Amino acid sequence: MDSLRRSSKAKAALAFWPFGVRAAVLLVPVLLVVLAGAWGAARNALGLGAVSPGWVLAVIVGLSVLPVLLVVLSGVASSGVDPGSVKASLTAAAGTRRGPAVPRNLASDRAVAPLRGLRGAEVVVVDLEDGHAWWEHRLLLLCAAAARLGRPPVVVFTAQRQGRPGQFIGWARPSDLLERLQDADPALRKAYLEASGQAAGVRMAEASGPGPAARLMKELGLEGMRDLTHPPPRETLSPFLEEQLLARAVSGFDALPHELDVPQLEQLFTPVLHTRALERTDGDAAWLRAALLDEGDYIAFTDAGRYTGILPGPAVARVALLALLPP
Repeated sequence: MDSLRRSSKAKAALAFWPFGVRAAVLLVPVLLVVLAGAWGAARNALGLGAVSPGWVLAVIVGLSVLPVLLVVLSGVASSGVDPGSVKASLTAAAGTRRGPAVPRNLASDRAVAPLRGLRGAEVVVVDLEDGHAWWEHRLLLLCAAAARLGRPPVVVFTAQRQGRPGQFIGWARPSDLLERLQDADPALRKAYLEASGQAAGVRMAEASGPGPAARLMKELGLEGMRDLTHPPPRETLSPFLEEQLLARAVSGFDALPHELDVPQLEQLFTPVLHTRALERTDGDAAWLRAALLDEGDYIAFTDAGRYTGILPGPAVARVALLALLPP
């Protein structure tokens, strides 16, 4: 009799998904594979190659995690679940992925060193402060490094608004920012392409022996700059060669830089800037509903507008589900 009561209670607790939590979790990777395969077949058969893969991926991921979302919604709908506790768990998880802040403006010859510590980061924070903390060519350097290395994949922008520091402005992918910066300023594009070409030449010459390498360094205008391309004490090719050469190429902008404030940021990046965030002061039920229905690649979290953290979209349902399960 007790087992029957427990079974009926479990079914009632999963009103939106009657197949159990385990089935919901195991079904996610199966749906991902099936939907991805179906899309591949449909794209070839129906000639849908022009459809943006980003939107398709978002839809596939959203549909794949739907069983887990239904389990979470079932738990929220049951009388024993407090949406506030799930909200607290999600907020805490986002806080662990807040990301390090990049130091404010440095001269170009000193701006490469901080980039070395970002290779393991998932998120990096660029704080515009009052609009005098960051230059466009400094952001170009950061985004060029992140786009080339693939880390960090997300740049979060914050700034001072109405006297309040650290206010969330939006997040974007480094590759998108890099493209928009080049489109907006031909001089930045020229510097970026010049540095990329020089770096490719140096890397190719490295395998050709000292003689050919020295001749090519001279042709590239890098004669006598071995300390830059092969820094001591190891004197091996710099892993940040592209960024070293780009910093050299944009050093002339230091004297008369283009500063980045919020209006300029929005003017440059609105098409690629994601500004939506989950605000902690919103009602618990509405907040949780917005979190579970958001299909973005990343979801930012704020508290009275102040940036507190970020989570990958697929992680939101997982964290929410774990918050509903018994310890």
